[in-house]
Amino acid sequence: MVQNASGRRYRVVEVDETEAAEFADPPRTWGRVGAMVAGWAIVLAVGAWVAPGFAAGSSDQDQDSRDEPATDAVGAALRYLRNGSDEDLKRAEDALCDDADPELSAEGLDEIRQSYVDSLGGITRIDLKPDDPVGVADGVVIPVTVFYISKDTQRDEDFIVTVRQEGEAFCVANAVRVQDEEPSSGETSAEAVDPKVVANDFLRLIVVENNAAAAALLECSPAPELGAQDLEAAIEEWANRNTTADGSAKGFINSLDAAESAESSITVFSAEVSLRGDLENETVTFEVGVQGDCIASLANEDGFFDR
Repeated sequence: MVQNASGRRYRVVEVDETEAAEFADPPRTWGRVGAMVAGWAIVLAVGAWVAPGFAAGSSDQDQDSRDEPATDAVGAALRYLRNGSDEDLKRAEDALCDDADPELSAEGLDEIRQSYVDSLGGITRIDLKPDDPVGVADGVVIPVTVFYISKDTQRDEDFIVTVRQEGEAFCVANAVRVQDEEPSSGETSAEAVDPKVVANDFLRLIVVENNAAAAALLECSPAPELGAQDLEAAIEEWANRNTTADGSAKGFINSLDAAESAESSITVFSAEVSLRGDLENETVTFEVGVQGDCIASLANEDGFFDR
């Protein structure tokens, strides 16, 4: 026992050195400590480098799929028509080629939509149905039907879109609305008859609507050497060779441009027509002559009528 100056007593117990050694702090291995510190430094450094990468990756995944470039011609055509018909004119214009001046602009697509909004009382959905692409001199021509749907009611419009490939990208070079216009009549009118309208009506009735009888009413008198019935028969013969038993052939007018005429009284147009069958597709060029308000001549230099 030990007593201090204040008279308080303490008991002193001898330390068991064997027990103290058993519970003592473990010896420090400073080489191991240094390695652990270096390891944590590497982990922190790698984390600081990888984290921005994950952030950037998530940014790419958040990109709107509508802004991704078209990977094929059909995709480019659908992008232009869908966005233009769904009030997204900026994305529709982004699908155009840099030098494109389409006959049917994005604003024109929006006007068509608005006309159906007014007539149907609103539009709830836009659907598109592309047909098989047809190769032409300027790229690829793709017929597309756009459906304007309002609840249980729908209307549809047919379009022809020309797509061009530039490098690995696809862009829209032109777009045309296929309208079912009434054929030009032979009735006297105070307004001048547009010969291009007459030529277009004549070909449309035969190639698109398979109505050669109506087209024949547009022929001059006397009738031209080759007329509506001849063209219909030639197309039917082509269809028999290029479609299956259960299939069918379709025709489209790709373009109608003014051409040189040997006679001043006749206006000639060069028409490019696409024929599509189950087995083969073909593009044929016809020369259509218009005199006044009627068809004066029809010709083809590739022997289409003689096959």
